[in-house]
Amino acid sequence: MSEIESAKIESIASSLRKIVSEEFVSAALIERIVSAEDTFSYELREEEVPYAVVMPGSKEEISEILKFANKEKIPVFVRGSASQLAGSTRPHTHGIMLSIDRLNKMEILEDYNFFECGPGCIVAKVAEELGRLGFFLPVYPGSRRIARMGGIVSNNTSAHIVDTSIGKLGDYILGVEVVLPNGDILETGTKGMRRPAGTDLTKFFVGGDGLLGVITKIRIRLVPDFEYSYAVVYFNDVRSLTRGVQRMYYEKRPSPLLMEMMNEETARVGFSAKGLPAPKGAVLFFESIGYSKEEAETRREQVIQSLKAENPIEVERMEGIEEWEGIVSTREVIASFLCQNSGAQWKAAEVIPNLKYLPEATEECENFTQGLPICGSLEHYLYGHIGAVSLHPGILIPRDWDSEKQREAIKELFEREAELNLKYGGCGGEWGQFSKRTSFFIRRYGKEGYEFVKSIKKAIDPNNILNPGILEGYR
Repeated sequence: MSEIESAKIESIASSLRKIVSEEFVSAALIERIVSAEDTFSYELREEEVPYAVVMPGSKEEISEILKFANKEKIPVFVRGSASQLAGSTRPHTHGIMLSIDRLNKMEILEDYNFFECGPGCIVAKVAEELGRLGFFLPVYPGSRRIARMGGIVSNNTSAHIVDTSIGKLGDYILGVEVVLPNGDILETGTKGMRRPAGTDLTKFFVGGDGLLGVITKIRIRLVPDFEYSYAVVYFNDVRSLTRGVQRMYYEKRPSPLLMEMMNEETARVGFSAKGLPAPKGAVLFFESIGYSKEEAETRREQVIQSLKAENPIEVERMEGIEEWEGIVSTREVIASFLCQNSGAQWKAAEVIPNLKYLPEATEECENFTQGLPICGSLEHYLYGHIGAVSLHPGILIPRDWDSEKQREAIKELFEREAELNLKYGGCGGEWGQFSKRTSFFIRRYGKEGYEFVKSIKKAIDPNNILNPGILEGYR
């Protein structure tokens, strides 16, 4: 590092210390490197390392940081848990890394029928706090034990939850507090139980991919918890399984809250990891809900009735939460188990086909790597949130590949994802629409759609200070 670069880093860190106390600003190289790493295993490039890491504790401090960044034309990258899977968390150039870790307060206001939390709150902890009072958090990401509420809201993900069951998290968000890229502070929405009709500023930031502001507080309507019932169904093949899901919708059954699938090869991995006997075939398991146990069980039986029409090998009804959590865990451990036993890096795509061609799309996802120059020889597996017709074909990338080859493999994976989503009319439903998906967005929605988003970003952030590179696809 040159003396000029060292002086610039120290100057930026010194300016940040005037805004946030010294203990919450770091220019140490190791912390700067760690703060820029993400879920992808290829090495960090020198130009991706931030100048400094800052941990503000209030909206006012964030406002001052952004005003300073605009004045000096320094990019600001916002960081939560960095568990986002489409590449948006790793910066593409030097800048200030703004951590939301300290913005982690939560307050449940039952008299108002909503709760408020900071973007740094961990999803699982929020769900646990709500659960103690009989409420339900309407989002269920696989990364819930580390994911932060700010990232979840910025993506407006429903995660594993079936959208047709209870909708996306944004359907429950009453408003947000946000710091705009120029440092202005804005509050959106309402403290009433009904969201605004017409122009609702909240919608610019919920699902905004982190492009338009730094969310500092989130207000979400309280949702009474449900009663649950569970089942696991084994099929001879994924085509029969997916026809059963089609039938569930065509016969107007009540959508389950969660409905997961694994093809037989993938299920064998998960069942083995949890010490269970090998599965009898492709696996589908689901969780039905109701406001009484009887209602939940009735809904479960209605779904089973549709699935049975496709001649499953076996249907098992689970009567206890422990049994359900056991089967869920077979799906959740697959990626970590494969990585630990192979030394490779697991990466998955997200294919959301239309309902009509779900069986055909699922079979294509089973053969996801076929014909790919780099990934064609790699081990690949398939699972997904099949009730939301969301499929995750995944690959194992050897860690001994050099960084450039790993980058090319990831690029190939997202290109195949784009190809299938274009073919079947879908788009990413969990991980955001830009970064490694920017080229897909342009192909899916046209240059007009892309230019529309760019114009909004430019109007709010004329210096392109906040999270640059996501919209451009540089990350």
